[in-house]
This record gives sequence, C-alpha cells and structure tokens, in this order.
Amino acid sequence: MKSFIRWSITLGLVGSSILTSWLGSTLDVLALTPEQIVQKLNRIPVYTIGNSKEILLSDNNNKKVFVTYLSHQDAKQVVDEIIEKDPERQVEVITLPLGKVYELLKEKEKSQSQEPPDLFTFIPIKDQLPSALSILKQENPKVEEFPGIPLFYGMVTVNNQQTFLSVKEGKNSLTPFYFEKESLQQLIENIKKQQPELASSIEVKVTPLGGIVSAFESDDQKQEDFVESVVLVPSQESAKRLMQIMQSQEQVNQGQSDK
Repeated sequence: MKSFIRWSITLGLVGSSILTSWLGSTLDVLALTPEQIVQKLNRIPVYTIGNSKEILLSDNNNKKVFVTYLSHQDAKQVVDEIIEKDPERQVEVITLPLGKVYELLKEKEKSQSQEPPDLFTFIPIKDQLPSALSILKQENPKVEEFPGIPLFYGMVTVNNQQTFLSVKEGKNSLTPFYFEKESLQQLIENIKKQQPELASSIEVKVTPLGGIVSAFESDDQKQEDFVESVVLVPSQESAKRLMQIMQSQEQVNQGQSDK
C-alpha cells in the first residue's frame, strides 16, 4: 500500500487543480489533517482518459471538464468508443489515486485559478447505482437519482442502540465503507455466521462519498473517533488493478536495484 500512496502521475493539462462543489466547504479546523485525508483517499484508484502528454478534457457549455471514473471498465469503454470513431487517436485509461484528486481540488480552492479544467465530474460505478437508489428510496421514496458516488456501509442494533458496523484489526476498530454493495454483503454474511444473534439487526445503508469526505474535514470533535476509524474499501475490480500496479512497481524497483 505504501508504494501506491507514493505513486503519482504527470497530469499534463490539469494544471494546479479543479473547481467543484463535490466535497463541500473548507473548514479551518479539520477532524483529520490534510495528509491523513489524502492517505485515506489514496486507498482508492480512480480512472481518467488521456495519453502520455495530457489528460483529455470534455466540453460542457464551454466549460472544460476533467472526467473521472470509479470503474476502469467504464473508462475503457469510453476509450474504445473514441478509438472506434478515430483510429489514429492516441488515448488510454490513466489510473491515479483519489487522494491526488483531493489535493488538486484543495489547490484550486486556494488559488481560484481560471485555468482549465473548470469543472470536475465523477462517474459512479454504473451497476452500483440501482442498489444505492433502492436503499435510499427506503428512507425517501421521492428521490429519483442517487446524489453522487455511493458508499455502502452497515448499521447494527445492540441493546436498542444503533451503531456503525465495524471490524477489528488488532487493537483497532475499523468502520468500512464499500464502493460496491456485494463486498459489504459478504462481510455481513461472515459476521452472521460468527455472531448469528446479530443477523436480524444488521442493515445495509448508503451515503454519498462527498458526505464522508466532509466528515473528514469537519471540526466536530464528537466525530473524531469515527472519522479516524473509517476505511474506504475499493471495488473488487479496483482492488485487482491496485495489486497489478503494485506488482509492476515492485518489478521496476527490482530491475533498478539489480543494475
């Protein structure tokens, strides 16, 4: 994981950053330091489209938009469509850490740069949206679409009190938020086998990624223990991509050390 966190790419046209309301307002006092926030977000690889020289920016009402995908497959589909229309076009899927996106956003907020991109758009994992919307409709039947990137998590009722579903790692208690429902469901099934008395009290919930990042930035000291425990869990597809990146880096590093 450390090698991935250190990994970065040249963003070409991105310049210093992005303009978007994705993460809400900036607060003077953070529950986590900027470095801690970046470290948490760096667990998640995201995807955009470009080549070795620059990022491909989309046009939307004369605004330059940097489009980022949560699914490599979705990004690859767009690349295939571009090449089908123009076989000579040199484009590919580029992988970068979500923490890098966050840093670019913060830089844009500080500098108020007028350089492109003007906007930044996230494309959720498409096959997760129906599940997210279905869960959200249980609380608000009038909602028509999910507002942002869905994160799935569990709530459990113990002694008539609801709390976040957490897991133990050594002495630490971690609160996982998943980018795909299936991975959370697998965790819940494992817990039910180990603690069947909890089976009927576990509920699957969903929240936008932006809400979690806002909690990272909150100055509410009551949330401090919670945000420190939060772990973002990538989709299985992204987890495999992450392992491939790490293995490739290890091979490169090994080759350099052998010289």
